[in-house]
Order: sequence, then structure tokens, then C-alpha cells
Amino acid sequence: MSKEEILKELLKWVSSDSLLVIDKSSKLRRIYVPFWVVSLVDFPDIAKDQIVPVDAVKLTVEVREVYVIKGTAYYILYFKIVLES
Repeated sequence: MSKEEILKELLKWVSSDSLLVIDKSSKLRRIYVPFWVVSLVDFPDIAKDQIVPVDAVKLTVEVREVYVIKGTAYYILYFKIVLES
């Protein structure tokens, strides 16, 4: 299966306005944008440990998830989600 076919199949199940996460209680939750994340590294527009809102969740053509923050896409591995209790 090509990356484009995988992406088309994934888009049947994912949305750019929400994300499925497992919380600290081991419960599956769907969180909707805007949700907050803390940066694990420094970026030109975002400092390490800065908490910022996510505007959208997207998939690249390489089938990697990115957060859209202030109009720029960042790989999700550089952020930690901040969940409310």
C-alpha cells in the first residue's frame, strides 16, 4: 500500500479538529482543538517549556502527525499535551 493510500485510509478515522489520547486514568478520551501543549524544545517562535494552543492536527504525506500552532506545523514529538483533570 502506498503512502497516499495509507493517508486516505487514515483520514477516514482521524480529524483535524480532535485527537484521541489515553489520560492518566488509562481512559480513552477525544480532545478537541484548541488544546494546550508544552514545548519540549526551543523553536524560533516557541520557547522550551512554553504552553501554547494547538489550532489543528494534521498528517504529512509521510504519514507523520503534526500540530498546527500559530499557522506553522510542528511534529508532535516535540510537545507534551496538557490535559485538564
